[in-house]
Amino acid sequence: MFEGLIGFIEETLFTRIRLIVTSDANGIRQCEQILTLLLAFVEKNPGMARILTADALSGETDRLRSQVNQLFERMETQLKQIMREAEQKEGIRTRIPAGSCANLLMATAEGRIRQFVRSEFRRRPTEHWPEQWPRLAEGLFRRDTQNG
Repeated sequence: MFEGLIGFIEETLFTRIRLIVTSDANGIRQCEQILTLLLAFVEKNPGMARILTADALSGETDRLRSQVNQLFERMETQLKQIMREAEQKEGIRTRIPAGSCANLLMATAEGRIRQFVRSEFRRRPTEHWPEQWPRLAEGLFRRDTQNG
């Protein structure tokens, strides 16, 4: 049962992520859209949030937890790739290495999902996100004045 649900989560998220990455949005906006997609998805699907935090997987096989870990790693890799392309094509640079930046963004999203589950789904993952994302982006990205 959980394997099918994890597959559904992956298919749903990565189908939309492919659309985001092929859009005309700049790299910073693509990162924002991917993170917002993840947060909104779990907000609308609280049971899926429990799977993504592995709460619902206690007592299940390590393979299922590994599958969830791989999903987050794929998302982090996608963010890192967007950042590298944004540097080359748009002159948008990260203030710390792209890998560290992608990891920080995923840790932020995962923390918000964890708060959602811990609060018994009362503290929405998108709560305050519109005010917080610009501050995160401001601290993590800068324009390369020589290239853009």
